[in-house]
Amino acid sequence: MTTQPIVVEEPAPEPREFTLPWQKMVFTTGVLVAVGCGALLGRFAPIHRVDWLGLARGRKPAEVFVEALGRPLRRTYQVLLLGTDLEPNDSDSFRSRTDTLILARIDPKRLGITLLSIPRDTRVVLPRYGEHKINAANVFGGVELSRSTVSQLLEGVRIDRHILIETRGLVAVVDALGGLELTVPQRMVYEDKTQKLKIDLYPGKQVLNGQQVEGFVRYRGDADADLGRIKRQKLVLQALRAKFNDPLLVTRLPQLVAIAQGHIRTDLDFEELLAIGTFLFAVPPRNIETFTLGGVPSDDYAYSTSYWLTEAEDIRQARERARLTLEGQSP
Repeated sequence: MTTQPIVVEEPAPEPREFTLPWQKMVFTTGVLVAVGCGALLGRFAPIHRVDWLGLARGRKPAEVFVEALGRPLRRTYQVLLLGTDLEPNDSDSFRSRTDTLILARIDPKRLGITLLSIPRDTRVVLPRYGEHKINAANVFGGVELSRSTVSQLLEGVRIDRHILIETRGLVAVVDALGGLELTVPQRMVYEDKTQKLKIDLYPGKQVLNGQQVEGFVRYRGDADADLGRIKRQKLVLQALRAKFNDPLLVTRLPQLVAIAQGHIRTDLDFEELLAIGTFLFAVPPRNIETFTLGGVPSDDYAYSTSYWLTEAEDIRQARERARLTLEGQSP
């Protein structure tokens, strides 16, 4: 399956005038400028269908854009989300080890989403390469080997599409959004000069910039190790979703589109992206369920490296809880 970058054509919308109090005129002008500079709404949602006045009066951007785009999601998708962890000697950031592996089921019938996180240290056997952690599959065979490995690990689960984001993409997205509000649970201090990673965070609720969020996600100094990283990844996803209700989001769309072009690869076509994107806006937070693949850490010295070990029952429970369907089954 061939991946294709996200390509957005620059629209040339006709400006519309509103009679507004001057305080709201500033916001509305910013909205119109953003659209004129390349926001994707211009092409895929006619300008007259966007409730600009409602935006200025405080309507949530999520509901306005869902209403304007009008791209209903008509089928269930199972999408593999991969985030890479750039190593010092990696020449291609899209072919480095996957720091994040999440299989998402996006279900319009239930108006719900399930997210199954797979620990990066999960032990698998890769064809021709032998025993490895699952995060190495992307190094040896790219996203195709990662997809097939996840599918086989989960005993034939169906994977319809994938979204691969390289590590610098998260930093760029967070900075473009103006940072994320997160609660740091403890003092986090760590430095790896070879990876140019420096973590220096204090506990408490705060707005973190892109590099700080990267450190928040990658920190492994707590007792939970890899499972702690997964918990923090989920917190970041929740914070990102909350950010999309920010009324100023529309002014940042051109920058976000440019980031997507440079840091994300996917085999979703643009119509699918629009349908899934608008669906994400519409899903109530209570309908987003998160799970982690069960297992146990390997004993010291049992293997040449540490692994997350799963059994058949762990796999079965994960599939059932996340409502994942197998190859050949109807969505």
